[in-house]
Amino acid sequence: MFDGMLYIADAESSDEESPVPDADSCSSKELIVLFQHNISASSEVAASLKRTCGLHLSQSNDSSSLAVGLSRKELQLYHVRDTGELALANGTLGQYKSRIRGVRFFNSDSNSLICCTEGGDILMYDVRSGKEVHRFEDTSEGLKKSMTSCDINQNDRVLCASTEVQKNGDSFLLFFDVRERKNLGCYWECHSDDITNVRFHPTNPDRFASASVDGLINVFDISKPTEDDAMEYCFNVETSIDSINWHKDPTGRDLVACITTTNDLHLYDVESQDSVAMFDRERITQAMRRTSAIDCNVVGTHNYGNGSFFVLCGSNYNKGSECLRTLRYDNKCLLPDRSFSGNRQIVRASVYNDQAQYLIATGESGLITLWNCQNGPEPSINSASKSMKQKLHVSHRAKPY
Repeated sequence: MFDGMLYIADAESSDEESPVPDADSCSSKELIVLFQHNISASSEVAASLKRTCGLHLSQSNDSSSLAVGLSRKELQLYHVRDTGELALANGTLGQYKSRIRGVRFFNSDSNSLICCTEGGDILMYDVRSGKEVHRFEDTSEGLKKSMTSCDINQNDRVLCASTEVQKNGDSFLLFFDVRERKNLGCYWECHSDDITNVRFHPTNPDRFASASVDGLINVFDISKPTEDDAMEYCFNVETSIDSINWHKDPTGRDLVACITTTNDLHLYDVESQDSVAMFDRERITQAMRRTSAIDCNVVGTHNYGNGSFFVLCGSNYNKGSECLRTLRYDNKCLLPDRSFSGNRQIVRASVYNDQAQYLIATGESGLITLWNCQNGPEPSINSASKSMKQKLHVSHRAKPY
């Protein structure tokens, strides 16, 4: 049901035709100056000998395990060794009849993992045994609802899964009590089209955001008794949304970043409900120092450990091998950051470990690659950002569950 690029990786990407081959827009010497950290891959493994695409990644809180969801409807588990090597663990965790739509480790329990599928199953695994320990389902309207994404809140008490538009015309946010293993209810009035991504706040277990093909990002306080009461903020991106993520600005204010299906990046201040910045595909291409905007692939945004964040992006030209780079966000600008050499695929999913400082990516060639980023210091926040006014008040709400 998804249009555009939402699930383009499920059936191997067909490179967009560009009038001219994509290339760097400046000399190699200038690139070295701009992207001061040129990082080579530390470890790389192939998920399968057969043709497959890596679509979903999640890393455990203790950094020892990595879950990979593949287009072959297969969930794999890898060890991430202290040396930075990736090694397959326990074989395949799950082989499903429908496509994987989301993979998430618990925030405090590194042995527990959630996976949701298009067919409507939400499966909980114990990665030590490699066995399924529970299956969450919603059959409140008869058939199981087709899932699109899932996430777990900060204290591992609440699980949310989102759906496509169902036959009755509604799309749902389904909530489950993880400890009691029961259905908590759902929201169904907040979106009018397929919901593409759900993300709980990284520190506030009651704050939650959802995004949709309808162009809306909704922010909720799930401690409130009804959907209307829970709705706090709504941002209209005015185009289909692929993914969202939570960030902080230097003053500690909550920001929501959103990547659209047309590879644009939008940034919103949650409390003020203001649009902070918008970078279209052309601006991101220029910031990467590339020439072809039609080849620009914005993978995702990740937090540094010092309060700033970066955008992982690359070029689809020559199957992604020409360019994979990061751009650091600072004071409404995207600045050249790191360049990752040896990339051999169009990247579709990534995780960044801010403590160990490494990036793991997977994509359309079914490769899982780790780049160690410890060669240089993490970017600092510039003086312009530091001079922003401090947030005056942060409210804390009691937890009812």
